[in-house]
Amino acid sequence: MGELRALIASRPAEDRERVEAAFVFARDAHAGVNRKSGEPYITHPVAVAVILARLGMDTDSLMAGLLHDTVEDVDGVTFELVERDFGPDVRRIVEGETKVSKLSKQGSQTAEVRESGRDVQAENLRQMLIAMTGDIRIIVVKLADRLHNMRTLGSMKPEKQQRIARETMDIFAPLAHRLGIGQIKWELEDLSFQYLYPDEYAYLQSRLRTRQEERQTLIENAVQQLQDSLTDDLELPEWVSDIDIAGRSKHLWSIHNKMQREGKGLEQIFDLLAIRVILTPRDLVVPPGTDDRRRERAEETREKRICYHTVSIVHSVWTPLPGRFKDYIAVPKPNGYQSLHTTVISPSGQPIEVQIRSRRMHEVAEFGIAAHWMYKQGSQLAQRDRENWISQLRELQNEINDASDYMDAVKVDILSQRVRVFTPKGLAISLPAGSTPIDFAYHIHTRIGETTVGARVNGSIVPLSHRLGNGDMVEIVTSKNGHPSKDWLNFAVTRSARTKIRHHFRAQERSEALQHGHDLLERYLRKRQLAVRQLMRTKLLEDAAQKLMGSRNPDDLYLALHAGKLTPSAVGKVLSPQLAQEQASGPARRAPVPKAPEPGGVYVEGFSTNTKLSQCCTPIRGDQVMGYLTRGRGVSVHRIDCPNMIRLLKDEPERCVAASWEAGTPGSVLVDVDVIAPDRAGLLADVLGVLAREKRSPTKVEAVVGQEEIAVIHLRLNVAGHGDLEGIRRAILTVKGVQDVIRVGGRKRNGASA
Repeated sequence: MGELRALIASRPAEDRERVEAAFVFARDAHAGVNRKSGEPYITHPVAVAVILARLGMDTDSLMAGLLHDTVEDVDGVTFELVERDFGPDVRRIVEGETKVSKLSKQGSQTAEVRESGRDVQAENLRQMLIAMTGDIRIIVVKLADRLHNMRTLGSMKPEKQQRIARETMDIFAPLAHRLGIGQIKWELEDLSFQYLYPDEYAYLQSRLRTRQEERQTLIENAVQQLQDSLTDDLELPEWVSDIDIAGRSKHLWSIHNKMQREGKGLEQIFDLLAIRVILTPRDLVVPPGTDDRRRERAEETREKRICYHTVSIVHSVWTPLPGRFKDYIAVPKPNGYQSLHTTVISPSGQPIEVQIRSRRMHEVAEFGIAAHWMYKQGSQLAQRDRENWISQLRELQNEINDASDYMDAVKVDILSQRVRVFTPKGLAISLPAGSTPIDFAYHIHTRIGETTVGARVNGSIVPLSHRLGNGDMVEIVTSKNGHPSKDWLNFAVTRSARTKIRHHFRAQERSEALQHGHDLLERYLRKRQLAVRQLMRTKLLEDAAQKLMGSRNPDDLYLALHAGKLTPSAVGKVLSPQLAQEQASGPARRAPVPKAPEPGGVYVEGFSTNTKLSQCCTPIRGDQVMGYLTRGRGVSVHRIDCPNMIRLLKDEPERCVAASWEAGTPGSVLVDVDVIAPDRAGLLADVLGVLAREKRSPTKVEAVVGQEEIAVIHLRLNVAGHGDLEGIRRAILTVKGVQDVIRVGGRKRNGASA
């Protein structure tokens, strides 16, 4: 507790007294309880409060850090008691922490959770993120809690170490980064790295330790040289009251990640060594009567001028490496981080990264959202980004019910690495790293996304799959005739863009289905020379839909016609009593009499001739089909994607007629499929074993091994329809090594056709 008292010594006496009261309450509540490491339990909440104090968090947050486990772990301590003694804000933070922890602990005690742990843990994290949107301090306290738990993770069992470390790497470190709390982010990543990849961690630690003294000497010499140069400058000492220069080594996880991402060895990482220059500007003298906003703008402008002047001094001392200068002051990172980064060659020939920032920029970089309690002044862009992603959390909560889907969306759209790009008018847009112009377009507006036909990045035309980089200027080219392409789903990154693209195609497919159903009915009525406009009035269609479908929506009627669940003749009987009477009594008619279908057969509109399923593509129930009027052999029914049907549509369109599946019990059809897999011992036996479990007996089995040891197993199977075939396909795909199950041409079983 001594360290915590020292950290808050400069705070008002009332605040110190409140923190002391919270400590006494927590100490008494946890008396006699030890952690798994053997230490008294009170050491944990005190350590959490120390982390929060170092972040500069407000007094309510410190008190919540001390009390965060009391309601959950101690009988007789209630939220009402916490609110009575310490206030509503402290209660809200403690309650947010407790709800999350309780979910996790309850879940881990059940066998059901052990079988579906990801779902329960996802629900746990979802509840935490939902609570966070009500008070951002909840997640800051949670991060401090997680950081101390990671520091003491060694006392846990290995499997629990792995689970907690993975969760920390996937959720909590990205959350710290998103909130801009670099101090916590780096430590969480390195601690997780130690447990997730112990061999790689030990290797890097060993390699870096072997040359530690040499690097330390190099850094000390470089720091002294830069200190002398900055102090000797004629202008800089007049602008700043303090220049803090320190050397540091890059974090282990960052080094490992960069080596993996760029395929480089340790000796190829140029920014292993870094010098950080922190400049404290002197108090700004402004004319009397200057308003606060104008003063803030003047201070921000002066901070930037000081940083840019400093980097010019650095470049005059050492040679900068081309292409290694990054200006995060003019273009801050989406979490508010501001700094100048330049890589230079030291006198020893070793590359050194120099980071230059003001004191305020440094506090924001280290403490992120926590710096809000230290500085009213801050990046408006960062504040807007923070508000945007918290709003996104709320929107996702309303849109997605499944906890696992929610967490997947949060990881991609919110917690992933970000890039900041700009519209032609200079508006900054924050997107997940790897985003494309398609993601950008849909982020601006759905209509812009749907009419996109091209994009320019930094003035140059780029493909729509181009990956955007930080600081890019993006211009979307649209056309009123433009429309989404299914290829966009292959490279769109954001969930929002992908959802909107899928919605467009679902709506398009529905529209096409409605039009097809409408056309089937209209053609049927016209061929019988009936009054189409009168019979297809909305009121009559609603009555027909009610009688046939139990719904008064004509769209349901059209969709049923499109899907083959209803025939045009069945609808026609309901719409026209005259037609129903004629069909019942069999009078002479001017229009052709449609063929009465057999159960499970194919209805070909307007023809009473024989129909048969073609052997070239073997249509089965559920396939989209079309008929071809042969010369003397009736109507041959093909799948619409059959190469022969495509050729006939081109060469003899007048002989191609609409066809659809009749309602009824489907017939059985013999279908041929090819199973593709790398050859191995027991492959054929495994495939046949799966078919046996599915109660399927193939009528033909052939197996060959082609080039590159790829096996093709040809099977002929009885199937009742498209859904039946898809079920068989999914079952075979579970066999080890099977890459694909492809439907090929086949033969029709006797009696299977209509």
